[in-house]
Amino acid sequence: MERLIGHALMYGSMAQIDRPHLIERYNHALEAFGIPKTERTSLRLDATGFSPEVAQDLENEQYLDPRGVNRRFIIVTPEQAQVPVVNINFSATIDFMRAFYRHNAEAVKILTLKDVIYGEIENSTYKIDDIDDILAIKRVNFQLNTHGKLLEKSQRLTDLVERFRNEEESWKDSELLNSILELAKECGDTRYNQIVPRQLRFSANSFWTRHFGGVYVFHDKDDRAVVIGNLARQKQDESKRDGDRFIPMKNRRTVFNFLRKTKRIEPINLKWLWRSGMLETRLDLFIKDQIAKREPERPLAYLGETDIKNWLHDNIGSLRKQPEFRLYSELRSAALNRDEDDDDDDDDDLDFDPELVLMAVRGNPNHPDCDLVNRFLAEYVPFDFFTRFIVNKPAFYLDYGAMSENQKEHAIEVITSKFFPDRDRVWDDYFSNWSLKHA
Repeated sequence: MERLIGHALMYGSMAQIDRPHLIERYNHALEAFGIPKTERTSLRLDATGFSPEVAQDLENEQYLDPRGVNRRFIIVTPEQAQVPVVNINFSATIDFMRAFYRHNAEAVKILTLKDVIYGEIENSTYKIDDIDDILAIKRVNFQLNTHGKLLEKSQRLTDLVERFRNEEESWKDSELLNSILELAKECGDTRYNQIVPRQLRFSANSFWTRHFGGVYVFHDKDDRAVVIGNLARQKQDESKRDGDRFIPMKNRRTVFNFLRKTKRIEPINLKWLWRSGMLETRLDLFIKDQIAKREPERPLAYLGETDIKNWLHDNIGSLRKQPEFRLYSELRSAALNRDEDDDDDDDDDLDFDPELVLMAVRGNPNHPDCDLVNRFLAEYVPFDFFTRFIVNKPAFYLDYGAMSENQKEHAIEVITSKFFPDRDRVWDDYFSNWSLKHA
């Protein structure tokens, strides 16, 4: 994994802190959690305050998430709002942190000028023993603390001011007035400076969790579906549930029908597949995956277009037996024969096995679960490390660990050359642009 770290494919784009007072505040939060202080003078932090340096020293990647639920967080700088969340057990943690920073940006900015914010993202579940514990997660609450008690004092000041406003004889209460004045010296005027966070409670909608080998929970108003990889576990838990649907990950047809019925996926969209470059990239990566399996010593990163064409010519017979190759080849042919000036986005005449279509569609850009669905769909294209790196990093890291040296070199070269130069454009092209009008 050192190579991934060196090329910023792991722990990249994190906030850097090296000022002594910020390190000291971070240590105050660690101590409050019962974690030994760090001796480091420089740390990288994600949005929750996870530091790979601290994790390395503690030999514990889960030091901010010891039970795999109710993630802890440490915020020492507003810069953390702009960086990713890494090493997650719940995909919703990313959404919660983004929402927290968005709704409480001013409070975070003011509080971190003088103090450290730390706490837990709490929900009704404190330990994950079975699927019921997962499905019980409906809402979370940010439980906040500050080492210097700035937040607590600001909250008390807000309460006292409210009491002063509402009690008719409060202006005669010298103790109340003195308390307000003393607290205001430390906290400022909380009526205007928004030092107290305004929103701490958020809904947990659809999400992925690492528990039970990886579970995706999709919530609907009248239906709930859990897609779980461990069929034996799924059967065991299904007998205890009423009204919830359990779909084995390997049952692609049922998965496809569920996603289509709930409009979580677009139908096949040739315009998007072609213009985004997704189709060409996916076909190229599938072919190179086949080369790696048949000729492990071949250096994939240095294969030119002529090398690929020659290999295809020599192996076309066996490739045509592969359903993935047939799917992408037929889609490519249809895209090439499509009239570029035709704005009709109806590709319903394309007829493919639903079990294969999961490898050629994306999440409906108009559905709130779009990002989660794209993460989910990446489970079905294990050869497409490029997409998996973008939307499903835990899957990519597992893939990378099993790759040969040639495959690792190729993966790093593709990601750093195709994704890093313009991440926003790639994201928009893959998951937002050229959406279907009737999806």
